[in-house]
Amino acid sequence: MTGRELFNIAIKVESTGYTYYSKLSEKATGQLKEFFKELAEQEREHARRFEELMKKYQEDPSLATWQNEEVSGYAETYAKAFIFPEIENETVPETLFGALRKAVEVEKDSIIYYNEIKQIVPDPKPIEEIINEEKEHLRKLSEKLQSEDLSTYSEGSMI
Repeated sequence: MTGRELFNIAIKVESTGYTYYSKLSEKATGQLKEFFKELAEQEREHARRFEELMKKYQEDPSLATWQNEEVSGYAETYAKAFIFPEIENETVPETLFGALRKAVEVEKDSIIYYNEIKQIVPDPKPIEEIINEEKEHLRKLSEKLQSEDLSTYSEGSMI
């Protein structure tokens, strides 16, 4: 798998995250609506940053041959097995609990994937920054799942 392909997967993950959170914000109200809007915008920003990284390395002749077979093979397999099935299913769960659980899973999978690709990028710092922001998303989503905000909803409550 080339560096370009690795970045394209990251861009697709972030773009799909933007779409998912945007759909959730359209269905939600109040603070929850703002929460999902904020996550959507952050995902859009991550996609933009991955595009910039790809452009930065585009001139680097080694981009096509970044090869750490173990890492790139694992990253590709992981993306195909865990990330793509989740993000290609564009269905937005009808319940708040389901929507938050799906978001948590995708954020966790993104963090794992980005941790793999940062190992073969010449300068891992920009990817580490995105990973830290994704961890913050995961923290916030987990808090929402555990918060009193959800106590007013049953597990089957609609968004």
